[in-house]
Amino acid sequence: MNKLIHQVNRRKFIQKISLSTVGVGLGYCGLANTSSTLSTIPTISKTSLLKDVRSEFMLQPGLQYFNTGSLGPSPKKVLNKVWETMQTLELDPVGNNWGPIGRQANEVREQLANYINADTEEIILTRNTTEGMNMIAAGLSLQEGDEVITSTDEHYGGQAGWEFLEKYKGIKIRRVNFPKENITTDQVISLIEKQITPQTKVCSLMDVSTITGMRMPFSELAKITKPKGILLVCDGAQSAGMLSVDVKALGVDAFATSGHKWMLGPKETGFLYLNKAIQDQIKVIQLESGFKAYNHNTGTRNVANILGLGEAIKTQESWGGIAAIQQHNISLANHLRASLKTIKGVQLISPEENTLQSGLIAVHVKHQEAKEIYNGLKQKNIIVKVLGKRNILRFSNHIFNTQEETDTLVKELSKLVNK
Repeated sequence: MNKLIHQVNRRKFIQKISLSTVGVGLGYCGLANTSSTLSTIPTISKTSLLKDVRSEFMLQPGLQYFNTGSLGPSPKKVLNKVWETMQTLELDPVGNNWGPIGRQANEVREQLANYINADTEEIILTRNTTEGMNMIAAGLSLQEGDEVITSTDEHYGGQAGWEFLEKYKGIKIRRVNFPKENITTDQVISLIEKQITPQTKVCSLMDVSTITGMRMPFSELAKITKPKGILLVCDGAQSAGMLSVDVKALGVDAFATSGHKWMLGPKETGFLYLNKAIQDQIKVIQLESGFKAYNHNTGTRNVANILGLGEAIKTQESWGGIAAIQQHNISLANHLRASLKTIKGVQLISPEENTLQSGLIAVHVKHQEAKEIYNGLKQKNIIVKVLGKRNILRFSNHIFNTQEETDTLVKELSKLVNK
């Protein structure tokens, strides 16, 4: 069998092998490596270049996908990297996993460190943002009566660890309720500062709100928390890959994110940043043997997915890098924001202040069920996010989205809310 695999050209093997042969779980077959290598990111006006980027994804023809904030599509290069790594691994599982592939997996930590301006020894590989946030909560020695400041707009995955400690350790969670209209940086800081007490040990907030797309002014917040010895924790699920992230400039002590949203990496990938200055405060079993990709306390890892995450970073670099991607995402979001203001049936709840804006835009549906609007858009092959309990629709603008798509989205949305 090994001799046969060695004789088959790897790329032809990927293209020819069928789902019925390898099973649905190995459904990365039939992917041709893309030949397009872009030296610069396409801007909204360069539609031909945008088409080149779009062709690097497997999104079905005609689908307008505005839900990267939930789960991002991976480029073909990333999927090919995962599948090719799986093939190589199976030729000699032990030799390759704890040999060359294992070393490459650990090198991805260096890529991730450079991606967010951290040191390699501050990066831990995880499976998602929730796992990273849970590590922080589980690793801290919080006691009964200690307080954690967060907000009412957080994702449950980032809150689960704190709520667990509230239930079983008796800590107290203090939640800030941010206004949904005309919010400013000064307001954000003031509302958080008012929640601080002598018992405050942690301030845990999203870098970009999963509800409104508001970007948290962490650098300003750090000026308040650091002198008081308050640990500043960032749930970065909605920022890494959408925006350029610099953890040193943000001033955060910890940053957890997923690779399968805006980074466009394989599903079930992520990483956690722990500033060296606070690492001795996080005592969790997974980190007892160090931060390497594999150690005795983590057990065997999915090295193929880890290498795929590294490939996702390389792919972004081929598009001009994260700073250029951020420019595209923000520009497209601004165009969408202006267009949404013309629709009478919805209320824009994303910030107007430039420094608080991101590539994620949300509206509150006034007189109808947001779920009905969501279903109506889905029938038109427009995929968005619905937050049913809040009657909110959320739109994620990423590199494969175009201005023409946002115009179609607004047109169809307007029909549905004003029918």
